[in-house]
Amino acid sequence: MVSLLFTILFLFGVPFVLNKVLGFVEAHIFRHLSKKVIVSFLIGGTLLIEVLLSWILAERLDWDFIEAHFTIGFLMFILVWFMQFNEWLGNKYANVDNKVFGDGKTVYSVQLFRFSLNPFSIATLFYFVASIVWSIAVYST
Repeated sequence: MVSLLFTILFLFGVPFVLNKVLGFVEAHIFRHLSKKVIVSFLIGGTLLIEVLLSWILAERLDWDFIEAHFTIGFLMFILVWFMQFNEWLGNKYANVDNKVFGDGKTVYSVQLFRFSLNPFSIATLFYFVASIVWSIAVYST
């Protein structure tokens, strides 16, 4: 039970830690590199972290790697999507609250929700699609 709790805490703590680390790395290392190198590095690093998370989950729960690979791919994709959707929804609710309880002005511009592509979401989407393809290929044979 403790290992499962640790794994779940580790899984959901990674995006928040990555955000803090990225801020530091951008300020001190990435400012000297081209944008293509930075994006490639971030996508590769995210994929490496997701593989590491899959391996940790497989080891701690005695699962096959492919099962952990699919689980981590699915959970990370949902986590990235939910964080973007939650920001959009929060802006929408802030406007309603301000119109009802505030001065009636629109505080945030609310647009149609679109999944934004950044290096982390690209890597997570790629990892999730790869986990689906790999799972279908392995379990169909």
